[in-house]
Amino acid sequence: MQQDLSTRRHFLNHVSMAIATAGAIGVWQEGLQNTLAATPDRDMPATIKPPMLRSGDRVGMVAPASNAYEPEEIQIAKETMEQYGFKVELAPHIAAQNGYMAGQDRDRASDINEMFRRPDIRGIVTFSGGYGCSRLLPFLDYDLIRQNPKVIVGHSDITALLLGIHRQTGLITFHGSSGLTGVGDYAIEHFRRTIMSNQRIGEIAKPPKYQGREVQRENRLITIAGGRATGQLVGGNLTLVTNLLGTPYEPDTRGKIFFLEDIGEEPYRIDRMLTQLWLAGKFQQAAGIALGHFKDCVPKDYQPSFWQTISLENVLRDRFGDLGKPTLYNLMFGHVTENAVLPIGAIATLDATAKTLIVNESAVI
Repeated sequence: MQQDLSTRRHFLNHVSMAIATAGAIGVWQEGLQNTLAATPDRDMPATIKPPMLRSGDRVGMVAPASNAYEPEEIQIAKETMEQYGFKVELAPHIAAQNGYMAGQDRDRASDINEMFRRPDIRGIVTFSGGYGCSRLLPFLDYDLIRQNPKVIVGHSDITALLLGIHRQTGLITFHGSSGLTGVGDYAIEHFRRTIMSNQRIGEIAKPPKYQGREVQRENRLITIAGGRATGQLVGGNLTLVTNLLGTPYEPDTRGKIFFLEDIGEEPYRIDRMLTQLWLAGKFQQAAGIALGHFKDCVPKDYQPSFWQTISLENVLRDRFGDLGKPTLYNLMFGHVTENAVLPIGAIATLDATAKTLIVNESAVI
């Protein structure tokens, strides 16, 4: 009898384990299907061009990342966008505080959704970068955005927002200055030519000449690898692009002109992120590489991470020199006052030998 009970328990345990295993496999398979459905290698949606902005248009200003350290910063950002002739409406949660972010994730996302929903809001500008945009991506209404295409512009941490929206909807988004970014004539001219005109954009991100004569040394264009390539523009801040790997929002670089910039990262950290993108095949899949300004990307003066290092330019040459892709370095975009506007999703031609980046079409209608 004892042996029968033991055998019965043994049998029931096997049955229970089999049922549990089957259930776990079912859950795993369902999760796998969901993951595959959201795989970054799926086909991109059709490209959507937003309506161009005009002087007098009402635009919504949102704070999808960091908060305003001081209230006056919001007014400064508002005035920056008003210089284009826009009527700037501040989002309901733009002054919210949640540690280093401008309020709760769902509230920041709801501001963006609402600005896309409202027919009186013609475009969306961003207060600042910082940190927090990646946290919003699951809470955005991509069907709403797809049905109500509008200009949305920003850079730095806003990269996550721009890439996420473009990846999910096909909407052309704009890598350019946020409201709190200091802008000069160069950035203003690029903004107007890219976002406030439906004509072919032409050459962008060319370094300005100093006092009308020569290009300053820190703005000189450098050919890492010669050649010419044409494809859609995609990219942004290197840190944010790398952070999106393995998610449904990571950029599709297949046949694209992949552009990157960053700020405040030591050369070995730039090396590490570039290597991760290289291991993921992102550079090999691209048609060409357009590198902007990597501001303050030098070894730390105090307690550097390594006593011996190599320069940023040599890091870039090491990673891209033998890749076999046209690669041009030091284009005028990134964390600089002379920040060009790059339309993510527009067709462009990079000629690394001639040192030009030309957008072959308009980015708005």
